[in-house]
Amino acid sequence: MLDPRLHAIRSDLADIRLKDRVAAPRYAEGQMCRVIAGRTPMRRSPHPTAPVDTFCHYGETVSVFDEAQGNAWCQSHADDYVGYVARRDLAAVEAGAEPTHYVVPPSAWLYAEPDLQAPTIDVLPRHAAAIVAEAGLVTRNTEYARLDPAGFLPLSCLSPAPPRSPDLVAAASLYLGAPYLWGGRSALGIDCSGLVQQAFRDLGIVVPRDADMQQDRIGNAVPVGSETDLEPGDLIYLPGHVMICAGGGEIIHANGTAMIVSRDNLARIMRDWGLDFRAFTVRRSG
Repeated sequence: MLDPRLHAIRSDLADIRLKDRVAAPRYAEGQMCRVIAGRTPMRRSPHPTAPVDTFCHYGETVSVFDEAQGNAWCQSHADDYVGYVARRDLAAVEAGAEPTHYVVPPSAWLYAEPDLQAPTIDVLPRHAAAIVAEAGLVTRNTEYARLDPAGFLPLSCLSPAPPRSPDLVAAASLYLGAPYLWGGRSALGIDCSGLVQQAFRDLGIVVPRDADMQQDRIGNAVPVGSETDLEPGDLIYLPGHVMICAGGGEIIHANGTAMIVSRDNLARIMRDWGLDFRAFTVRRSG
C-alpha cells in the first residue's frame, strides 16, 4: 500500500507517475508552483477546518494536481508531503526563476518598502528560498533586497547559500524557545518531528516529515540500556514523540506538554513521564 501522505492518491485522482502502481479514474500531471507566503498550512482535506498536517514555506516548490474552491491539492518537493494548501499562497514557476538567496535567521520580517519602519508583509522562516530581483537599496545605512514577487528584506538576512550548522544539536538549539505548534516546522511554531526535520536541513540532509517515518528511515537503530549509551545527536523516539540527545544527560525537544522547544534533563523527563530505556527507540545517523 502506498502512503497517501507521500503519494498523490485520491479516490478520484492520482499522480500520473503512479499509473503503473495504482488504479484511479483519472490521472494528472503535476504543475510546478512555488510558495509565496511565509508559511502556508497543508491540510488533510480542502475543508477550512481540516487538520493541519504540516506547513509549506516560502520559496518551496510543489506539484499541483487539482484546484477547487480556492485550494490546491499538491505535493511538496521539499519532503514529498501531500495535502491541500490555499491556492492564493502559490504562484506558477517561471522558466529560469531559480532561488538566488536563502533566509539565514530563524525568521525575518518582509517589508512593504525598503525600510524597517515600513509596514510588514510577512515573516519568512530560516531556509526560505528567495529570488532577489534588486539589491543595493539603502535606507539609514541598512541595505535591502527587493524580492520577486514582492517585498523587501534586509540583505543581512540573506545568503547565496543555504544556512548550515556544525552539528544536529547546534541546529536544534536555534529553535530553543520557539512555541510548540502541531504540524509546525519553523521558529514561529514547530512540533517534535518538525524540529528534527529542520535540524537535519541545517546539515544539508532531507529527512521525512513525521516521527513514524523518521523512526523507520533515519540512520540506524542502536541498542540503549542506559544514558551512557547515548551520543549527542541521537534521536530518541517514543510513541508520538521524538527527542534529540544534546549530551551531558540533556535532550532538546519540541515539548507538547510545556508547549515550547526546550533543553531538558533526560533523567527528569523519564521520571516525570514514568519511562525507562525500554520505552525508547534510538536512531543514530552518521
